[in-house]
Amino acid sequence: MKISAEKNKLRTNNIDDINTDIKVDGKKLGTVKNFKYLESVVSDKGSKPKILSRIAQTTAALTKLRPV
Repeated sequence: MKISAEKNKLRTNNIDDINTDIKVDGKKLGTVKNFKYLESVVSDKGSKPKILSRIAQTTAALTKLRPV
């Protein structure tokens, strides 16, 4: 399997004192705090951003409803 250091990034959970120096072909992988995967935001802060995003989407949908 070929892995590209330029195309891949590393995301870790919100843990202090963790060594994230992972290298591919001598190149250190970059890190990201969050990314979108299967229409959900995966974050180093756990599921809170996902929950807040769902609440915002629900609120937006509810404000579009009109009373019958």
